[in-house]
Amino acid sequence: MSPQEEKPKEHLLDKPLDRSRFRVDFNPAEHGLAPLSLQVLVPGQAAPVNLYLPLVNKETKTIRMALAAEAGEVFRASWRDRLIKQGQSRIFVKISDGEALTAYFDRFAEDLIDNPQTSIKKKSLVVREIATLNLRLLYAGDLSPRALEGSVGRAQETVQQIAQNGQILTNLAEVLKTDYSVYTHSVNVCMLAMAFGRYLGLKDDAVRSLGMAGLLHDLGMAKMPPAVLEKPGPLTEDERTIVQKHPGLAHKLLTPISAVPYDAMMAILHHHENADGSGYPEGLNARRTPYLARVLKICDAYDAMTSHRPYQDAKPAFEAASALLSAMSNQFGQDLVPSFIRFLASPFFSE
Repeated sequence: MSPQEEKPKEHLLDKPLDRSRFRVDFNPAEHGLAPLSLQVLVPGQAAPVNLYLPLVNKETKTIRMALAAEAGEVFRASWRDRLIKQGQSRIFVKISDGEALTAYFDRFAEDLIDNPQTSIKKKSLVVREIATLNLRLLYAGDLSPRALEGSVGRAQETVQQIAQNGQILTNLAEVLKTDYSVYTHSVNVCMLAMAFGRYLGLKDDAVRSLGMAGLLHDLGMAKMPPAVLEKPGPLTEDERTIVQKHPGLAHKLLTPISAVPYDAMMAILHHHENADGSGYPEGLNARRTPYLARVLKICDAYDAMTSHRPYQDAKPAFEAASALLSAMSNQFGQDLVPSFIRFLASPFFSE
């Protein structure tokens, strides 16, 4: 070996990985990390941030976050393909590196989304990842008006991308994520509400407002005590009272942000009102509740029922639809539920 040559560094992703070492359930937030789909990393381009894999020690049952690729290192297609083949579809990034990831997406996402060669499923995945990352950064931030302005601006970009690429809102049954978090739930509700709004024949501005409301409707949860949000079982009466403050808190946080349309603000504030007037925060009945809030409510409820939670298995679509029908009179209103059931059988939702 000549003096100029260096022995190649052994790389974690250059060798097969034992599936049992990284197929593990854990909360990445406890490690300051967030998941990222491997499909949105561009092979042949430099990794925007350090990329990590969770490896479990079989003897101690502890998890170590192993550095899989360093920031600036070219991310190879062979690494991505090997991981996906072994059942690992995600890699993990530090939440604190969010700004660098955002800049990376700004560079490549437009080409992926606007490229006619990109599949609809891939476009949807890219939009989802960008929106989810933005929400993670938003919830982890200081929620000041200045920080919210930037996040709301990115939310607008996401909604506009979805609106301009209408096919993203088709066959949603394959697109919606069922592993619940406030971030995945909010993106699901955004896409559901925009698609349902289109199905109902609403004007473009109203559909975009539904998208904004879907992304931001649970923002008040960022002000909730973690012990309440992360509780694995049913809430007590006092805890439910705390959680019921989240629409008002979201409305208060977003009031200084002029970019949020008024009808989106009203949808956020009133998405937990019931048709019979038994909901919150103001106890409005169906006639007095803003229409977009009612549309948002039914999408919110459907996604909550069809998502996996620590204390609740996901309901199949037909069971969730039956639950909506059962609560039609008192919660959702007799006008919207039949339309939503037909929507579930339309090309917007399944083909």
